[in-house]
Amino acid sequence: MTSLDWALLCLLSGIVLITFAIIFQMYIMLTETYSLDKYANTPKMLWVAMSLFFSFSLAVYWVCPNARKKGKIFLLSGGGGVILYGLGMYLKYQFLHK
Repeated sequence: MTSLDWALLCLLSGIVLITFAIIFQMYIMLTETYSLDKYANTPKMLWVAMSLFFSFSLAVYWVCPNARKKGKIFLLSGGGGVILYGLGMYLKYQFLHK
């Protein structure tokens, strides 16, 4: 296999992993936000609401303990997808600029 073949394989694999990470992130946000109900009518609700306003995804991982476990899968698939996509772009650049 030439480096252009490897570049194509890395690019396609990276796109698939990034897409999976996006869909999995949406699944986590839709299924794990029910645990925010425990903060209703408590003094902590102000801090939870402020954190949700500034960064919704990070705040859900901070406040909802079940989401943290699933967040590791999101981090691995998203990070792996970005690394594979970057490697594919690098290999493509190396092949085309020989």
